[in-house]
Amino acid sequence: AVVSTQSGHYGRGDPEFGVDTVTKVGDNHIRTVVSNTWNSGNVGYAMYMDAAAMCVLGFGMLYTFSKYYVWGGVGLNYFICGFSFLWVNVAKTIVNAIWTGDWVKTKLNLTEMVTGCYITAAILISFGAIYGFTSPAQIILLCFIEPFMMLINEHVVLKNMHVKDAGGSLVVHAFGAYFGIAVAFGMGVKAKQIPSEHRNTTYFSDMGAMIGTVVLWMYWPSFNGATFYNDVTLQGRIVMNTYLAICASCAAAFPTSVLWHRGKMEMIEIQNATLAGGVMIGMICPFDIEPWTAVLIGGLAGVVSAGGYAWYHHFLEELGVTDSAAVQMLHGIPGLLGGVCAAFACLADNHNYMYSYDTEWTTSAASDRSRGEQFGWILLAIVCTLAISISSGLITGFLMNQPCCPTVGKKDMLIDHDFWDIHDLGSDPRSKVEAEDDGAVWANPMAVPMQAVASKKV
Repeated sequence: AVVSTQSGHYGRGDPEFGVDTVTKVGDNHIRTVVSNTWNSGNVGYAMYMDAAAMCVLGFGMLYTFSKYYVWGGVGLNYFICGFSFLWVNVAKTIVNAIWTGDWVKTKLNLTEMVTGCYITAAILISFGAIYGFTSPAQIILLCFIEPFMMLINEHVVLKNMHVKDAGGSLVVHAFGAYFGIAVAFGMGVKAKQIPSEHRNTTYFSDMGAMIGTVVLWMYWPSFNGATFYNDVTLQGRIVMNTYLAICASCAAAFPTSVLWHRGKMEMIEIQNATLAGGVMIGMICPFDIEPWTAVLIGGLAGVVSAGGYAWYHHFLEELGVTDSAAVQMLHGIPGLLGGVCAAFACLADNHNYMYSYDTEWTTSAASDRSRGEQFGWILLAIVCTLAISISSGLITGFLMNQPCCPTVGKKDMLIDHDFWDIHDLGSDPRSKVEAEDDGAVWANPMAVPMQAVASKKV
């Protein structure tokens, strides 16, 4: 055995990043984990808080973009977080028992808390696809079913296929996006059926959603690296690669939006495409790649996502695909492309310490695979994720339309008033006609200039 120390591309010989120790055994390079010596418990909780803030605050504010569905977006997002943070622990115990044949209680610790955030994030992504046309009862059913299907897919991909996905490009983002789109399809909801007036945004609702974007952008490196809080070097690598990628997607999304819209920027593209780099780098972020590679991946994600919002999303809606928050453009397509990037990275003879074809991070049945074999397994994992997410999503959507769950009528979609006690009639477009007939200018102040309101009072 030959023991070597490598500094890598980001100066990981520095104390704060630790030092990689790699032992060569035959053709395998076995990496020794460098434990966190600066109070790993506090570090782990801080990373968990970042991941939880992304779910509660980041996604919550991002889903305030609708003109008439602000409370529903942030409120139901909050409920999904509270419910799912608890329920996923039960789901993990059940799925693990099915897989191993042994009923073992889930040990609650920081790692399990973080993985609970990952599963909850997938549910929140799915919620974005069916945003505005589901009742609270339907959301509860979604929260019950999706964690099981996600965990089953995760077991198949990570444990059976031995394909690693540190940042969840496939098992979190792509799964959540296509599960949610399939649910909408299973419910029989078509984008054309939703009244166009209800789909409008306002200057201030878009500003609230932009706050969610900024929160997600700030904490995304923690989200990708949160489960590795006790491995100094690997976490440093994940954080740095994610940092570079998400900065690049932010820088690329703005000019792409300008080019698509002839000199102006579209807010929905900026709210989402700027984050796509964090999704696309997720599967490859633990690789010991060059900094320009992370920047290239992030920039490509920003361009693809912004272009998808500008053109592809509308094309899909014409075909009858419903995706309220366009989660496919932020999570679905960048997640799949992240898997493709990881597959091609495994073809390179770069001795990545964690996931490349000839590297063994922990004992794995995949350690004897060739580069081509691991490439094929990653592509198979992509197909598996799509198959499980879409098929289970279709079934879930069908179940959500059964009499046990109250449904939302087409004329009531993307409106808060049916499920919230709101006294402001101006936030209900269905009251607009009646209010105008009664001369109640206050009933829809967003449609009336403030000068008119003032003159009415006088």
